[in-house]
Amino acid sequence: MSANVNASVSGRGGTGATQLDADGLQAYLRHVLPELEGLSVERVWRNVGGMSRETWFADVSWGDGGERVEGRYTIRLDHPKGSVVPVPLWWEYRVLEALYGSEVPVARPVAFEVNSSWLGRAPFYVRETVPGTASPSELYAPGREEFRREIGAQFAGLLARVHTFDWQASGLTDFMPVPTNATECATLELRRWRDHYRARAVDPQPVMAELFSYLEQNAPAEVSRVSLVWGDVGVGNFIFDGGRIVALTDWEQSHLGDPMKDWASALWRSVDALLPAEELFEIYTEASGIPVNSDAIRYYLAFYDVECVCTSHPVVGEFLGGRTADATFARLALGIPFYCQDHALRTLGW
Repeated sequence: MSANVNASVSGRGGTGATQLDADGLQAYLRHVLPELEGLSVERVWRNVGGMSRETWFADVSWGDGGERVEGRYTIRLDHPKGSVVPVPLWWEYRVLEALYGSEVPVARPVAFEVNSSWLGRAPFYVRETVPGTASPSELYAPGREEFRREIGAQFAGLLARVHTFDWQASGLTDFMPVPTNATECATLELRRWRDHYRARAVDPQPVMAELFSYLEQNAPAEVSRVSLVWGDVGVGNFIFDGGRIVALTDWEQSHLGDPMKDWASALWRSVDALLPAEELFEIYTEASGIPVNSDAIRYYLAFYDVECVCTSHPVVGEFLGGRTADATFARLALGIPFYCQDHALRTLGW
């Protein structure tokens, strides 16, 4: 039986349409999930938010003792023109494998695939979709102040779990560079982003040259511990359901380094609108034993701005050159690079 679903998202005038082969996806899911008898793909659609990679969802059903059971899976692929982050797709899949079943809640990884014959594109991976929502509008709805405070407190505790996760025993060192001193906690990742930016920059950006130079020369000289760094942290990148955070998402920027980098990302993405920063820090330090370093956070706020420019600036050429009509690309490409450069300069007092 064919998957009789609409599985495409197209931009203006149909140019640059993004498609996913629903029949191929159904065949693949039956291949990797043989225990789900008579699996059928009922609906496929793309999440139009975000930009690092394409994210698709598939609603499926299967037989179980004569009854039909429903479920949902998430499919992640690079954009047709490649990734805007400096790590391959398998990186985030292996992080999910390392974390799944630990005290850090993540979606169950199902399969990673390099054979393009299934969907006409590869690589891609499949994970279970965790029920719940990541919608900021649910958090910031009027009258939900206590709900936000509870979610904020949970967030701080979960970030403590990320930063105390035993990365040495988990297999992450098989592919993640390990800093050998405090400054390398910043500079190893900084150099990867710098190389990525230089290879993909659309036009010269003198401010970026100055920021890269400053960050290289002023990396924090003291780090409380080397931790797994989530990388892209904050509101919108965790799933909550029934008043509880049930999964942390978006691990494509994860690496080993200074845990303060995650706090910079979290504050940049307004986690302190859930609970004041001082209260977040208190919960975090009590749970992790890691002190919060405000100077390091300030440094990593500028670092995060640079990362945002590195991921968004290259898509200017994709959109203006007519190679994609994705409105998400346009919004990010034409706004974020300039805002983030200004924000970084202001953060550093320039």
